[in-house]
Amino acid sequence: MTVQQGLKSLAESNPNFSNQAVQNAIADANVGFVIKTKQLQYLTDINSTLTDVQKNSLRASLNVQNYLNIGRYLQDLDNHTFKLLDGSLGEVTANDNTTPTFLEHLGAVDAIQGAYLTLYGSEASTANKGVDDHYGTLRGVLNVNLAEVKGAVQTITAAALAADTGFQTATQNILDFIYTLGDSTTFDSSTFNSLLSAFESAANNFNTTLSTNTYVSLKNILVAQQTTIQAQIDREVANLGSIRTYSESLTNFISYQSLATNSTMRDLLAKTAQTQSWKDYFENYQTRFNQQNPIYNNSMSDSATDEIINTALRLKGLPDVKDYVDLVSVAKKALRDIRLKTKINDSGKNVIQIIKESCEKLGINIAGKDVYAQSESLLSNMNNNDKEIIRQELSLHQQVNTLS
Repeated sequence: MTVQQGLKSLAESNPNFSNQAVQNAIADANVGFVIKTKQLQYLTDINSTLTDVQKNSLRASLNVQNYLNIGRYLQDLDNHTFKLLDGSLGEVTANDNTTPTFLEHLGAVDAIQGAYLTLYGSEASTANKGVDDHYGTLRGVLNVNLAEVKGAVQTITAAALAADTGFQTATQNILDFIYTLGDSTTFDSSTFNSLLSAFESAANNFNTTLSTNTYVSLKNILVAQQTTIQAQIDREVANLGSIRTYSESLTNFISYQSLATNSTMRDLLAKTAQTQSWKDYFENYQTRFNQQNPIYNNSMSDSATDEIINTALRLKGLPDVKDYVDLVSVAKKALRDIRLKTKINDSGKNVIQIIKESCEKLGINIAGKDVYAQSESLLSNMNNNDKEIIRQELSLHQQVNTLS
């Protein structure tokens, strides 16, 4: 049932989706030497004077110690979450070039969750296809990671390291160089290369300082968080970049499965599929379907299994013979026993002969036993076999209701 309260107001307003919450988390982590690296990354991205080759050279230098290049993944995270909202990361093919939307992607991700659970019996997140594998950055799953980055950088900044100062100076010098370019076409490659070389030296010196026992734990935090944050971004880009294909593949599997209830369709699919698992599913569908029985559901423990077996026996009217002294009833039960009905018959035989022959066919030791002792052993054997048949039916029911 839909919640009515607030629904009218919802329909009369615009959600104004934004990545502001992510930007706030990014701003919190933008401290110390990170401030200048983020400014430099942003300026590099938007600058129209630097050529692509020059920008690539600059980016390569900034990554000489890439865990220090925090501004890069902060800027990437900002850009990435904006693209999540405008749908531009969605899959587009030559045959389907419609512009993806945020709503389309939300619907597809939601459908993937249900379809994956149906087909595989587990949450889509186990295959990195969960909601957070598509939209985790936007939902704030990296906030803890960003907070750790902030904490590490603040501690480093508080130490007032000469290597930190040198790194920030080298970064600022490149910033100043790019600022002076403006719209000018004048570009001094010698100065540019010199600044990049100085930056690389400063980054290496900073890394050397942070690799000492005093600061290595902080360095390890920055390295780990850089890996985690980038991996989250990459996963979301990959998932959205193939979301239509993946969603369609799950939907197709479910559509094929739904055809199994039609015997003619089932036969067609079994005879045309070349993959053995497909042939097996459709060829054996009806047999396995018949092995299902709702009374066998929810057997999670030995005690529950025993209770289900006893319930099934009662529903089948078993045990139908309880008194071994009733030789006639025991003999009739033997003639109905699935193990015996094709091996013995009652033609010209009395109940004593039927009981004796039944015991012999079932391998029951009758040495020294009179007919009543034989009847008692035979009846016990047959009643236990009734239980075993139910147990086998339960096992088959569990098999056909277990995803494989």
